[in-house]
This record gives sequence, C-alpha cells and structure tokens, in this order.
Amino acid sequence: MQTIVQIFKINEQRTGSKEGRAWAMQDAECALLDESGAIQQIGVLQLPKDMQGEKAPKPGVYMGSFSLRAGLRDRRIGAVLAGLTLIPNKAAQRPVGAS
Repeated sequence: MQTIVQIFKINEQRTGSKEGRAWAMQDAECALLDESGAIQQIGVLQLPKDMQGEKAPKPGVYMGSFSLRAGLRDRRIGAVLAGLTLIPNKAAQRPVGAS
C-alpha cells in the first residue's frame, strides 16, 4: 500500500525502559495528500526504528510504503510505515496549504 505523505516536522525521539527492556519512539507531524497534492488528513506518523534519530527523514513530500502488522498490546492489525521515497518535484511545485 502506498500513499503521498508530506512531513512537516520530526518530533524529538523519546526513550525509556519498561520491565528492563529499552525502547525508543519517534514520530512525524504530517499530512496525507491526494494525487493533486491537496491535503486529505493531518496527523502523526510513528517512524520505524530504522528511520529514527540521525536517520529520520527531513521535512518534505514522500511516497510512503506501508505494511500491515498486529499491535503488541491489543493485537489490532493496522498499517505501519515501511519506507519513504522523496518526491522532490511535489515539494517544489506546491507550497504547504496551497489550494
């Protein structure tokens, strides 16, 4: 599954330990765009471990690839970010919030 994602801001990475196990989380403030570049929804996207910290994406427009996984706590199946490919022309063509 793929969709166009505009990342506005990468939030600070949060770390901690629970029951002796270290964890790290980082998310991005972003929007889901349609084919014409219009914003469809705004929300927060959790970044996978291989895209956190120094490897976190920069603000811009990307083609996001998603896979399905069951949550560890509730076992609900949901989409999780699997990859991002920068779309340089989309970022240059359309300013944020333009109609």
